[in-house]
Order: sequence, then structure tokens, then C-alpha cells
Amino acid sequence: MTGEKHTAPMDLDGLVARCGGLVARAGSGSAMKVSSIEYTSAGVKPGSLFVAVEGFTSDGHGYVGDALDRGASAVLVAASRAGEFSSVSARGAALLVADNTRAGLSRLAAAFLGFPARNLTVVGITGTNGKTSITYMLESIFREAGRVTGVIGTVDYRWSGNSVAAPNTTPESKDLQELMCAMADDGVDTCIMEVSSHALKLNRADDIEPDAAVFTNLTRDHMDFHPDFEDYFESKRRLFSLVDACAKPEKAGIVNADDAYGARILDGRGAWSYPVYSLSAKNDADYAADPASVVSTIDGVGYTLARPVKGTRVELRVPGAFQVYNSLAALAVAHALSVPMDAILRGLAAIGSIPGRFDCVRSGLGFSAIVDYAHTSDALEKLLESARALSPARLITIFGCGGNRDRTKRPLMGEIAARLSDWVIVTSDNPRKEEPGAIINDILAGMSGKNFEVEPDREKAIRRAVYMAGSGDLVVIAGKGHEDYQIVGTQKRHFDDRETARAFIREREAG
Repeated sequence: MTGEKHTAPMDLDGLVARCGGLVARAGSGSAMKVSSIEYTSAGVKPGSLFVAVEGFTSDGHGYVGDALDRGASAVLVAASRAGEFSSVSARGAALLVADNTRAGLSRLAAAFLGFPARNLTVVGITGTNGKTSITYMLESIFREAGRVTGVIGTVDYRWSGNSVAAPNTTPESKDLQELMCAMADDGVDTCIMEVSSHALKLNRADDIEPDAAVFTNLTRDHMDFHPDFEDYFESKRRLFSLVDACAKPEKAGIVNADDAYGARILDGRGAWSYPVYSLSAKNDADYAADPASVVSTIDGVGYTLARPVKGTRVELRVPGAFQVYNSLAALAVAHALSVPMDAILRGLAAIGSIPGRFDCVRSGLGFSAIVDYAHTSDALEKLLESARALSPARLITIFGCGGNRDRTKRPLMGEIAARLSDWVIVTSDNPRKEEPGAIINDILAGMSGKNFEVEPDREKAIRRAVYMAGSGDLVVIAGKGHEDYQIVGTQKRHFDDRETARAFIREREAG
């Protein structure tokens, strides 16, 4: 793989030529240099190329004038709106057009930086649940294989001793290309990234040039963004087309055959020019676990492979039966990319915990608390089923739902929590600009029986559960996982479920 770092000002016509027809100049113009690619006018400096992106709350086309005032040497607008910007050339700037300015932004950023993904092995992971766990597993596996890794995901963006907070699971395309460039510059050879449906639909991931794609599952989420479930699915499936379009020599796809939408992807895999492998924890597949061999405890999970190397034992110190699927996915993609099986097994065994994923807080009073990021109906169901499999005396669940997000999953999560728990405390998650009581009422609409109570204050809810728990009980705190904040209105305040649970457990232990 070859790529070219480029941070010095670049000839505009040369840059446009690198975009392969995705971007064009509107009319002739004089030669000029581009010093940076920007998608917010506030970031524009003399010589910048400003890309007008139509956002959710504002339209970048409305900021072209501000970008020119700040010294932009060129602007990219939607081809359908080029007529609105005929005065750009009169101000000494070049006018560029693209059918899709989001796709144009991605290609321009990649071209300006010398296509950094070509210097990396890139593994993209998509699906509703499991993405973060798989990134941690692959990070450990590739390290055992002697690779230098970088990770882009929900918890953070990290590589070579650097760690950057993650405002989005997958950054905007320009920021993503800069991250990949920084990784390559710092010696990273393998980038493992979560690829969200938002990123795929909004062209953020168009130029990541993935060597491999992993599909975990598809369950209800993000219906506040996607017009329907089919659009959600097609956005996820697009990752496999990005692999197909990539010119790298060793490519692979890994798909969960036990998921109905995964089965659809596998049915259509003949359309792609590279091998797409199946995985299963229930049935025969290219990568399969023997379901009778699974042993799940609060200290970890283990199982035996049925394929491709029958009888091989996989051991993890990460608890939760659902981690069988995640570890199978990590094992499969690493194996498909020629990582030796012994390095894969060592990498999986080396992981002690994954932030906010079945994260165990133990007490000296005979009970434990589990903190998990589960914030969809399917994730909550799998979490509580895994907790039930540990045979606790009582399963006490605390959860809420995020505000200004998909409302349709709230009653579903309420029904699941009530059905699988001995006691449920319904509380707040990140209410954002919604009234917490209204969110809770949506949850309660799915609940029946008498095994639940409401405590809108999350801190008080956790204290209530900790003081309620007895020997042999398991307290599950779901929804926020690794997050160390709570968003109420527009205010973001420090709040960490793990810290809060530990504090109340220590308080109770002290008497």
C-alpha cells in the first residue's frame, strides 16, 4: 500500500484531478493554491477550500460569503445550486461543484492528505451492537501479532499513546482523514474503526478504503435519523461496497449469519469480488462456535470452535455470553487477514475488560454491579439474558432512555426489563432537551406487573439499587456504560455509573 502525505499548499487543478471526476471546476479560472480543506467557515484561513455541506441545523451554502471574507481561495457547492454562486469568481476565488458535497468533502480531504488510508490496513465494523467490543478485541489481537494499531470508535480515538475524546462514533470525513493521516505519520499500520450508519449514509466513510468489513447485527435504533428500517440496513450494507471498491490486494467480509439482516447480506455476497465469510454461535458457518461448549461466568466466557479449526478453545476474561459473537467476529476477521491463530487466541485472552461493556463492580457484601452501555432493545435483552445466565439470587435493573432520540424503542426496552428482571428502577439517561418524565412515561407504556418503580434521579436510583441488593444479587446499570457525563437540557455534567456504584457500595460497606 502506498500513500502520499501532503500538508503544504497544493495546486487546485491537481487536487481536483485527484478526485477522479467527483469534483469539477465550474468554468475556467486561473491557477491557485489550496492550503486546507474546511467545512465550517469559522475554520477558513487565507487559501482554504471551503466545502458547503447541507447540515441538519444549517446549510453550509449560506456561509460561502463568510468563507470568502475569511480568504477562501475556492468553494465547493452543490452542482444543482451553482447558479446561486456566479459571483464567487468575481471575488477572486474558484468555484467548484459536485453532485454531492458530502462525498466531495470526503474525496477532497483524502486527496489533499495523499489518501492516508492507503498506508494502513483498515478494518471497518458496523452493526447496531457489538462494535466497540470488537475494536478492543482486534486491537489486542493485532498487537499480539506485532502490528501497531489505531482505533476510531465510540469510547475514544486512540493510537501510539494518543487519546482523543470521541464526539461521534465515526468523525466527519475531513476529521477522519486527518486522524488516519496522523496515525500513519505516527507509525500505525492497522486502523480498526467503528463505522456508524450515520457515517455511511452521510459519506463520512467514503474514502477509508477498508481492507475488511464486519457486520454484527441490526436491531431497532436511530429511527430518529433513518426514514425507515430498510434505509438503516442499506446504510450498514454500504460498508461492504466500500471494501469492493478498494484496490487493496487482501480483502474480506465477516457477517453474523444468526442475524436476519446478516443472512440477507450473505445471500447477496456474490455481487462482491472478494470473499465474505459467515459466523455463527448456533449453526454451521465458516467461523462457528460449538454452542454446547460455551461456559459463561462473571469472570469471563469460553467456548470451543467448531470451525475453521475444530476443537480450538477460546478463552476471554471479559464476561457476558454475548461476547461469544463479538470474539468470533474479531477472530474471523483477523484470521481472514492472515493473522496466525495463536496470536488471535493470545490477543483475546489478554483483554481484562472493555469500558462500559459488562463492566463488573464487586462488593464485599456478596453482590456485584454490572455497568453496560446497552441502550437499544436488543442490547438490553442480550445483556439481561447474559446476567440471568449467571443465576443471581435477584436481578435488579436500572435503566432509562436518551432524550431527543428514537422514541420507538422506549416501550420495547421497558417490556424487556420488566420481563427479565426481578426488580426494575426506571430512571433518566441523558434526557437532553426532553422532559425526563415524558421519557419515563414512554418506557412505562411497555411495562406491566408490579416489579418496578420510578426514580428519575439517576444517582438516587443507583443508591436505591445498591442498598436494596443482598448476597447473591446482581445489579445491572444499563444505558450509559463508559460515558462519564449526563446531558440535562443543554448542560453536560460529570456523571459516571461506575464511579457512582463504587461510591455507594463503599458507603454501604463502611456501615
